[in-house]
Amino acid sequence: MKGAKPKHNAIRRGLSDSYGLAVRDGFSGVLMPQDIAEDPVQSEIWAWLAPPVNSFTEQDIPTLRLLTYWHAVAHQAEQAIHSENGKIAIFDKIGVKPFKTPDGHEVPLVRKSPALTILKEASSEIRALSDMLGLSPLARSRIGLMDATATKTAADTAAMFRSIDAAYELPEVEVVVDEED
Repeated sequence: MKGAKPKHNAIRRGLSDSYGLAVRDGFSGVLMPQDIAEDPVQSEIWAWLAPPVNSFTEQDIPTLRLLTYWHAVAHQAEQAIHSENGKIAIFDKIGVKPFKTPDGHEVPLVRKSPALTILKEASSEIRALSDMLGLSPLARSRIGLMDATATKTAADTAAMFRSIDAAYELPEVEVVVDEED
């Protein structure tokens, strides 16, 4: 084939863009809501998730809002866990034990940082919402598999089952026809 490679979103001559698939003026998809744009953390996260050209629809906005929120919660929890010296502080000191070590030092009384629980919940929500929007690699592969199975023909499916049978060394089914005299 000669010439330039066709662009996937180009409008072909003589055809109309009746489905609205072509990118218009550098924008496609959903815009950032005003309240999220006013929050510096959430606006940065939204820009990562839904850049000016994206494939989201208006129905995705509530889920995108939640995903943006949970990313901001996770970010704040991470900041709360980091200590001043750059280390991760998974324990919070809540006091000292009533006894001392043999060399006379106090023994700190600690508990797990509540920010760890919040971070765990946020990451769980992020994972679930990302799957809903098709943003995780697993969700994208599932979408691809669903598209691939929708276009298979009966012959393709039969060939697939024959290859599975061959892998397990199962004998092919023979059809026996009784001949009546």
